[in-house]
Amino acid sequence: MKILVVEDLDAKAEKIERLINEEIGEDGLELCRAATVNDALIKLGNQRFDVVVVDLVLPQMGGGEPADATAQWCEQIEHHLSGRTASWIVMTGYTEVAHAARESFARHGVAVIHHDESGNWERLLREKLRDNYSTRPLDFVIVCALEKERQGYAHARCTLGDLENVAGLDCQMTHIGSLRGVIVVQALPGMISAAIVAMKALSTFRPRAIAMSGICGGREGETELGALIVPDVSWNYQSGKFKEGKLTADLLQVTIPPSVRSTLCHLATAEWSKKLRQGLMQSELEAAPIQMLPMVSGSQVVADPAVGTLIGEQGRKVAGIDMEVASVLFAANEFFNGSGIVIAAKTVVDLANPAKDDRYHEYGCALSARFVVNALTELLGEA
Repeated sequence: MKILVVEDLDAKAEKIERLINEEIGEDGLELCRAATVNDALIKLGNQRFDVVVVDLVLPQMGGGEPADATAQWCEQIEHHLSGRTASWIVMTGYTEVAHAARESFARHGVAVIHHDESGNWERLLREKLRDNYSTRPLDFVIVCALEKERQGYAHARCTLGDLENVAGLDCQMTHIGSLRGVIVVQALPGMISAAIVAMKALSTFRPRAIAMSGICGGREGETELGALIVPDVSWNYQSGKFKEGKLTADLLQVTIPPSVRSTLCHLATAEWSKKLRQGLMQSELEAAPIQMLPMVSGSQVVADPAVGTLIGEQGRKVAGIDMEVASVLFAANEFFNGSGIVIAAKTVVDLANPAKDDRYHEYGCALSARFVVNALTELLGEA
């Protein structure tokens, strides 16, 4: 657990750090100290912390006069990845400052502890630390539209835990090596449910990465059965204006972060595709590729080639069609403010025509799960 303590008074900082060591224990705990607002912002920009314990009245820089930093901390929580993915504990010894700041921090679900001589602040800090240790941010969240897509992870290099209901989400706690995460299944398939579940999971678990795996339809001529689509761009292909039976599309697109794309490109090879398929059935699909091509989402199951023609008019290289990916990518883009680690991978199990059936579903769920586990391992830097 990594904790940043922001406090300009050495004696007070030492007392807080001693209390943290007593409450959390030194094993697996990494403490970092900042004495000014600027120093804290630099550390928050360069590292990820599970918990940030901040004083409210601090100098902006070394040698400066202490001032109320409420606005800066709230801006960090609201607009920056380091703020969104950490738990915050705010303290001050100034009664008036504490009173004025409570409303601002309450909007972000953060309480303000009044640091006084009664010692009550120590009890409150210990309680907050215990709460934050049990609910500390996860490394990753994986969203699946269907239970059978989550079951694909039984074929991947991960350790699956028990099923739990967390904040109304259907969760299965999961480890990939030392990485801690959760696989969440939507209550219902579709774009609306995907958006709600993704944003709720992001806000609840504050992960470094979010991924989606599962199965999709393919656009004939751009892909093939058994191909794994790893989209670098997506949109709602049904968004726009219908007039005289024709859709004029609004191509509001969302892309994965460039740094993530470059890493995924290294995994989207024939060699990796072959490795991922080892031990899976359906030998007729073993030569199918991994493709980094656009995938679009809509609110309906597609079994009509005419829809593929419509989508082709929006983007000729579109390979995948599903009901969720665009929503998850848009939610991630909002939460991470355009950064973060965002992955989608779905296996083509039909060509969006009347010949749809379920024969490749189990295979497709397992294949996409394996890719996501390998991608998270690579991107999160864990062996």
